[in-house]
Amino acid sequence: MGSNNNTEKKFGAKLAYVRKSKKLSQIKLAEIVDMNFNYIGQIERGEANVTMKTMIALANALNVELKTLFDFTF
Repeated sequence: MGSNNNTEKKFGAKLAYVRKSKKLSQIKLAEIVDMNFNYIGQIERGEANVTMKTMIALANALNVELKTLFDFTF
């Protein structure tokens, strides 16, 4: 799980960074994408194996391109 988990943690950290920059709570983001807010927390902590469909939904909800969530230089 080494490198995959590291990527998941970086993705989650970037998701949290973008979400906070948009002044959205985990609960509000979860409402927008119709997910449980606990799942948003798991993603942000790098604990969830996120599908492409979920990544796209999150990017759309945050009004950013999907590639933005993979730009780990922030």
